[in-house]
Amino acid sequence: MTDTEHPFSRDRIAAVADERGVGEGDLDDALASVQSAIARGEGEYEYSSRHNFGWRDDDAYYLYGDGIWRTLADELSLDEDLTDAAREVHRRRMTESAERRDEADAVGEMLADGAEPLVVVDTASGPPLYGQDV
Repeated sequence: MTDTEHPFSRDRIAAVADERGVGEGDLDDALASVQSAIARGEGEYEYSSRHNFGWRDDDAYYLYGDGIWRTLADELSLDEDLTDAAREVHRRRMTESAERRDEADAVGEMLADGAEPLVVVDTASGPPLYGQDV
């Protein structure tokens, strides 16, 4: 279902690509680029004041924050349509995980007031170290 390039299923990528009118391969590449931009090494991620830790499951870390996607779009030179599609893939994964945890309302609160979702592969061997690399 997932790999170390990103934590998203091919079915989810295909569905969002079709709905948003972007190429499936382009969206897959954009998601891998986002993962790479956040990763800093095996099991390590760059956390900053823009990335708040939500939770972790067996496959991924669930983060959120303000301005995440504008920054990523600028850093990775992603066009608006591809950025919107990638953000939607992240939002759906985060929402689905929250529903499995029976915490859908908590995600609504996390993503209120312009906060955005960010889901990255969990390759770490321990819990996150807040305020620094995992």
